[in-house]
Amino acid sequence: MRNLTKFAVAGIAAAAIVVPLASVSAGINHAPAGVTHTSYSGFGSAPVSLGRIYMPTVQAHRNFGKTRPDTAPLTYRNGAVLTVPEEYIILWGFKGATDPDKIAKLMKAYAKVYGGSAIAGVLTQYYQVVGGTTTYISNPTHNVKVWEDNADAVPAHASDSQVQAEAWAGVQHFNGGTADPNGAYIVVSPYHHDPQGFLSSGWCAYHGASSKSGQTISYTNMPYMPDGGSSCGANFVSPPNDETGQDEGFTIVLNHEYSESVTDPNPPSGWYNNSFGEIGDECAWTNIQNDPFGAKSYTMQPEYSNKTASCVHSL
Repeated sequence: MRNLTKFAVAGIAAAAIVVPLASVSAGINHAPAGVTHTSYSGFGSAPVSLGRIYMPTVQAHRNFGKTRPDTAPLTYRNGAVLTVPEEYIILWGFKGATDPDKIAKLMKAYAKVYGGSAIAGVLTQYYQVVGGTTTYISNPTHNVKVWEDNADAVPAHASDSQVQAEAWAGVQHFNGGTADPNGAYIVVSPYHHDPQGFLSSGWCAYHGASSKSGQTISYTNMPYMPDGGSSCGANFVSPPNDETGQDEGFTIVLNHEYSESVTDPNPPSGWYNNSFGEIGDECAWTNIQNDPFGAKSYTMQPEYSNKTASCVHSL
């Protein structure tokens, strides 16, 4: 597995970033045009963000004229992917904040069936090249772990730095302090404790890379999605039996961010399109449906497939 800390990434095409910083569009990495993104190690004890890519709200997506999927191929930009992905879900302070929509219960059930699923199989067409060796992403079973962290105090509205710090707390809990190079660390804020910028800056969630003490991880800032209502997918379609309409935005957004974390963990050094963004961005808020996960069913968006040049729920 290639270490995430070792990539310099060319700036994103100007057409993909000419928006105000307060705005959000699919696949936009908030940086000035032409800037080179470089990942550094050795920052000491404070985690440092190496860049982030946001999933816009439904309305922000439509404001950018996005009403149907984009169909431009993703390009490999010579960086790492998560070849044997592990999904580490951190439920931050749920006990004290309460969980009226039962997101913790939903995540524990989801964790048991996601690995090996058809939607996860879409990612297996993508790969990394290290030293001339091509390694494809795999679709392991039982690769989702959930931790309810009720010891570390959750802020009223966490900053990105605080979310990163909680992701690193997950590294300590799950991996004894040594980052899993195939890990996607997902920090879920509790009810009415949503992170700074949620909805008000036009986004539902984001993922990026964080560096600390010579290690780099892929992390996701995942708000309590039912707090976003229809702006972040609540009641988007008729829900399946295994989740409510209020909750289905959570599984839509979660899989969007996780799929991007696997194929582009240090954005945009993995699989990326300069005009339309990552694997989930090309298909955001389109063709939402209830996907099977064995005997379960959860609401999902499709992911972009280079093989079919389309947005798909399975290969």
